[in-house]
Amino acid sequence: MPELSICMPSNRNFAASREAIKTALAYCEERDALLIVSDNSEDAEKKAYWKGRSPRLTYFDNPGISGLDNTMTVLDAVTTPFLLSMGDDDFLFNDRNEAPFDLATLPYDYIGVMPVSEVYSEGHGIIQIKTLSLEQDEPIDRINGYIGAAQGNNSFYYSIFRREVFLPMVNFFFTAHPTKGGYADWALALTMASYGKFQKDPSTIFRYNAGNWNSSQKIADSSLALYRNAGLPDEAMIYERLFMFLDLFILTARVGSPLSQAERQKLGGDVVSRMLTMFITEMSEAPEKFDGTVRYLATMALDEKDAFTQFQIGLMMADRVQPGLKDRYVAFLKESMGVTE
Repeated sequence: MPELSICMPSNRNFAASREAIKTALAYCEERDALLIVSDNSEDAEKKAYWKGRSPRLTYFDNPGISGLDNTMTVLDAVTTPFLLSMGDDDFLFNDRNEAPFDLATLPYDYIGVMPVSEVYSEGHGIIQIKTLSLEQDEPIDRINGYIGAAQGNNSFYYSIFRREVFLPMVNFFFTAHPTKGGYADWALALTMASYGKFQKDPSTIFRYNAGNWNSSQKIADSSLALYRNAGLPDEAMIYERLFMFLDLFILTARVGSPLSQAERQKLGGDVVSRMLTMFITEMSEAPEKFDGTVRYLATMALDEKDAFTQFQIGLMMADRVQPGLKDRYVAFLKESMGVTE
């Protein structure tokens, strides 16, 4: 019985996505895993080539659906205990020099395993190779460990997660989040780090295509697109750390998380200390980028001792980015805590 499903929403045409799907399918055939592809590219050649090609491949032809619906189609089809998401320009390999990781033996307090992460860019080749395990007892220590090992990019988001932990969190995010923005991938990854421990899987190599992030101009353009696509103004880009803080605070407080109530309450204060402080420090290094009200609110947050009040000050900052965003985040928080009107 397969333990793992590889999940790939795909929008690229046949030529641009072929190698990604090919490597994922080869990995599945070697490792007794399943590949699920939802394709909204409307490329007839691609459909003809992949549909029915392997009993390990489930291929959904979904012309015209949104990127979000394409993603959810894949995730909703997972029935295995573990899943790994990947893009249709990433690659997945089985390292035959390493013993395959047996997911069935993963201890109950571990919610996933992290492959070897290769960060790749066409024209530059492999520019980073990273490995990570998160085995600290405290959630905030796992968050800090993740941030330190990430080395500025979030390729560890493409790790192997327990389905019963990952899917409820992602479904909640895509149902209740105020913007459902793609910029929130950091908050999602850090939330998973807070939820439980991770072992290292040296036998699985995930090659992340960083082609859209391999120069300062591409980083700026790609980041701007994420915020625009989420319906936010261009200046939202400079509030990246603030949004990461707000999303992480709420997602880690979610009543359906694996953490106990006591752990969630303690983690809320830890997230304020770590993430809100990161944003305010970043602001202090370039204060001219932020309006006077936001700078004043940052001073209030530093003087405040209560973590939830500091979170509320963060919401007031978000409202300066886009009026009404504070109320939408309050609704997001209430839903995370199971509060009904």
